[in-house]
Amino acid sequence: MSSTSQERILEIAAQYKEIFPSLGIHPEEVKMNKKIESELEKITELILKNEHNICAIGEIGLDHHFIKEKDLYPLQKRIFENMLNIAQDLQLPVNLHTKGAEKLVFETLPSYNIPNVNIHWYSGPETYLKIGIDRGYYFSITPAINYSPAVKNTATVVEKEYLLLESDGPVKYANEIGAPYMIANVLKIISDLKKLDIKEMEIQIENNTRKIFPKLFSI
Repeated sequence: MSSTSQERILEIAAQYKEIFPSLGIHPEEVKMNKKIESELEKITELILKNEHNICAIGEIGLDHHFIKEKDLYPLQKRIFENMLNIAQDLQLPVNLHTKGAEKLVFETLPSYNIPNVNIHWYSGPETYLKIGIDRGYYFSITPAINYSPAVKNTATVVEKEYLLLESDGPVKYANEIGAPYMIANVLKIISDLKKLDIKEMEIQIENNTRKIFPKLFSI
């Protein structure tokens, strides 16, 4: 995400009390934004300047699935490590993208002292899912739970105390653009998988959100 996009996010969040911004550089930016390397310093300064106005660093991470150009991986890793350093310095949680690079992401994380980690839309190998569970990471579940066995497995295996919900719009789920209203259905599916009352699951998700993103409830 460019520095202009980050500034726009802050502007929108300032207008609506329901919106709590998270800033960071998505791993796909190394391909989508040819200027991202030159903008890194400016984005870093913007995040540091707004540390009291943001609740997390993200979405950040590594992607070796959608990004096939291996020559871009060193820059992607450098940006990821820069974002992790910011999260560590500001003691903010991170929201992580790991697609196709789960091994490297999970090997990198222990080197940083970060208050909490959320793994976004996890659909990778079972090995790293179990490592994340053992480390106490959170896992956010998207509307892909409607059709993805991997996402259903994540929602089933991860204890209810470490689950979060997300719409991740405007990506498409079976040709339907992701939007917040879809979260209600995600909650119902998880409740059914866990064999829990939907209200109990809803309260649990809220409590989880309060734990990992405390600034959401204080900004």
